[in-house]
Amino acid sequence: GPMGGMGMGGMGGQRPCIVDVNLSLEELFHGTTKKMRITRKTVSQGRPEKFDAEIVVKPGWKSGTKVTFRGEGDEIQPGRAQDVIFVIKEKPHDWLKRSGHDLVFKARVPLVDALAGFKVDVGTLDNRTLRVNIKDVVHPSYTKIVHGEGMPKAKSPGERGDLIVTFDVYYPDKLTDVQKQAIRAALPA
Repeated sequence: GPMGGMGMGGMGGQRPCIVDVNLSLEELFHGTTKKMRITRKTVSQGRPEKFDAEIVVKPGWKSGTKVTFRGEGDEIQPGRAQDVIFVIKEKPHDWLKRSGHDLVFKARVPLVDALAGFKVDVGTLDNRTLRVNIKDVVHPSYTKIVHGEGMPKAKSPGERGDLIVTFDVYYPDKLTDVQKQAIRAALPA
């Protein structure tokens, strides 16, 4: 009937206002408080209002995490406003890639090192340098896992994922005689 959209039943039909919150991997690692200012339309005031939302981001939150502020969006009719949903988006990082709770670092390694053992220094999200010793021969699908150096787990505080080091082995354009000998020595006869 004519009362159709008026009752409580119509509440669920409001389209929420969706706002992306772009965060760096560092912010998602440490947790942060983001202040977001939005402008909302009002029917009763007749002019837009500003609303400051404070979003408390917990360490380890993932892209796609939603924070809802009920009734803080545009006023649809006096006293009824849409919800505002903030959606966490992760900005790309310069050298680390996130995979769930884990962080992936891709190391570029010359062939000589890949055969003879080497060290990889990885910058962490809390400004440390992690030295990873590689003693094995590195083949294309080889990965080195450093336990507990990944992202914090938002649902289990104190726990963290792992750091996974993958390798991109490259062949140098020119080899010195010493390098040739090292490669010959490392390769199975």
